[in-house]
Amino acid sequence: MENIMVGRQPILDKKENLFAYELLFRSPKNNEIFDGEKATAEVIMNSLESIGLPNLTQNKPAFINFNTKMIKNKIFDILSSDSIYIEILETVEVDEEILSICKELKSQGFKIVLDDFEFKESLIELVKIADIIKIDFLNTTKKVRKETLYLIKSKYNKDVKFLAEKIENYSHLKEAKKFDYDYYQGFYFTKPDIISGRKVEPFKQSYVNILEELNKEYPDFRQIENYIKQDLSMSYSLLRLVNSAAYGYDINSIRQGIVLLGVDKLKKWSLLYSFKSLNSKKPDILLITSLTRAYFAESLKQHLDIDEDLFILGMFSLINAYLDRDLKDVLPLISMKSKFKDALISKEGKLGEVIKIIEIYEKSNWQDLNKYSLDKKAVSNDYLEAIENAEEIFEITY
Repeated sequence: MENIMVGRQPILDKKENLFAYELLFRSPKNNEIFDGEKATAEVIMNSLESIGLPNLTQNKPAFINFNTKMIKNKIFDILSSDSIYIEILETVEVDEEILSICKELKSQGFKIVLDDFEFKESLIELVKIADIIKIDFLNTTKKVRKETLYLIKSKYNKDVKFLAEKIENYSHLKEAKKFDYDYYQGFYFTKPDIISGRKVEPFKQSYVNILEELNKEYPDFRQIENYIKQDLSMSYSLLRLVNSAAYGYDINSIRQGIVLLGVDKLKKWSLLYSFKSLNSKKPDILLITSLTRAYFAESLKQHLDIDEDLFILGMFSLINAYLDRDLKDVLPLISMKSKFKDALISKEGKLGEVIKIIEIYEKSNWQDLNKYSLDKKAVSNDYLEAIENAEEIFEITY
């Protein structure tokens, strides 16, 4: 299949746990942006046939956009109501046919989601049967948002759930929590919440010692064993990883696990564990995103002709979000190559391009890929593989 380009954006619940993903599609071919009908068809077919829906959504529900033609053509007949939320775009003109089809969808068990919602009289009957209404926090005022919630809950649908989308900063999130939104979506969850005067929490010394030892030409595995044994939860995590089906070992000692995993896998595991321990209040999706970035960065070195271990570059690209501080404040605390630190801050040079390409995939800004000489199909496949690898290692370790 030509240039599979499926993006995904996480949707979190009130506790900031992963609830679902919204799936997005664009084509980078000739800078083409498909219309809604073709885009949705591509999302569905790519997801179901080529990529695999569970791989994309971590077995969570998938929100998929539907425009007027897609609804009237009943493309959803090939989908399962257990895994798909029908997201009706704001461009859909609600007539009797659309309303009848949506009622049919409800009877089949599908959930109806109204995207970029702005109240209109013509939408009242659809509002009455909607399961989720998405409110855009960038393109509406606080006053309008408040009035919309009150009007719908008090007059038209007291059971509907509200999703705050395009949450870009802490004030957005604070408002969404205050007015009891059920779900959140936006890039805020991969950005730091910078609060003046907050202490920068460094890595535990044991994590620093392990990473420094692993970066030596001839690591002392006995010393690494001692560091790990000092932390009971770390010891448990290592044994759980090595004994998992993914590795197929059956061991009972830390030293045996260290030897079996080897330096490369130990580095990845120790980074994962240390990140998880940095800030337990952060949503798990941040850790999964960090891991995805790490695996994707690792794959990009072959496309950009870079002779460096880029796993650590991708992983640490979100360290500021974990510690809620600016990268310029955080990076001096970390033992890392200076050129990596420079790239993370400036996003310049070949290493900076790695970060830019990662962000393009996260935000589904496919047209920006035309700035780079890349095999888009191969890179996209690597991105999807990075998602799988990240979620697999996360599930095993936690």
